[in-house]
Amino acid sequence: MGIWSSKNPRSRTDSRVDFKAKPVVEELGSNATGVNISKNVIDFGLGESPCPLKTAVTDNITLTNTNTAKIHFSFEPSFPKEFQLTFSPSNGTIDRGKSRLIRVKLVVNSKININYKATLNIDADRHFLTARIRCETGVFGVDPSGIEVESDAGFVVPSILIQMKRSLVLHGGLTSEGIFRLAGEQTEIRRIKEIMNRKEYTDSNDLNTIASLIKIWFRELPIPILNALPQESIFYSSEIADCVAAFDRLPEPQKTLLNWLMDLLIQVAQHSAVNKMTIQNLAIVVAPNLYDVSTSNPMEGLVMSQKCVQFFHNILLWKIQHLNQVGISPNYNQNRSAPEEDNSS
Repeated sequence: MGIWSSKNPRSRTDSRVDFKAKPVVEELGSNATGVNISKNVIDFGLGESPCPLKTAVTDNITLTNTNTAKIHFSFEPSFPKEFQLTFSPSNGTIDRGKSRLIRVKLVVNSKININYKATLNIDADRHFLTARIRCETGVFGVDPSGIEVESDAGFVVPSILIQMKRSLVLHGGLTSEGIFRLAGEQTEIRRIKEIMNRKEYTDSNDLNTIASLIKIWFRELPIPILNALPQESIFYSSEIADCVAAFDRLPEPQKTLLNWLMDLLIQVAQHSAVNKMTIQNLAIVVAPNLYDVSTSNPMEGLVMSQKCVQFFHNILLWKIQHLNQVGISPNYNQNRSAPEEDNSS
């Protein structure tokens, strides 16, 4: 038996996963609240340079009222212990046709990599601005073309990915229930991540921590894998053939990295009767790490998050079918929608 016994992958996707969402893509970028925000991603002019610790860095955004009446705005306060992010002014009004310059200040207390979502309320509507904070150096949050690589399963990828995969496989991660869904303990994630960034990592048997770090590695890329594609390619993803065509247009190294990741996830799904992680489940928990929804529009963010899962699910199904056709992968039966009980004990 091949790794996927269905002869119609498209119908399998349509019948099992409902990714329908509105509005249409042309409406996603519409200015429904009558306000223009000069930029949705705040990077403090640092580019790919690490953010200094305990030193203020600043940026500016401009809010322009294109509405027919005065608007009220306010930034919701937040108090993460790792950093302080402030907006000045933090609230106020903007007359019709006028603009307001907002000064953004960031002070980071400890080394972190994060795309932090700050909340901006404009009258009754909520928007999200992304503060891109990159302080760590090493193998996370950096251009993958600038770190050590080696070959694994025919793909040349960063060595740290291969080391994490090796730990995952060696210590039974492929059959661990909830792998890639269950998060590791945050203190342990930070500890092992620091070791990896110092290039001192050898092994760990903390399976959920290693799986979490694989997702974090992809999430913290300077340009997430699927952000290398036009938004339309992700949005119009109901047909597998369209997703495959978009996947084929991915540049390198994004295409190779995604191929490597899909191979690993398919290995995990081959044990779904034990680990309860089907291809669909894996797509749901991994896809958000491959696409950064940087829009300020919450509706657009929700729709694009759903579409990203659909896109990733479709190319995983295509990959399974391809591996089945060439006969180079062990058995995986996509018909197993409900995990079987493990009665081996």
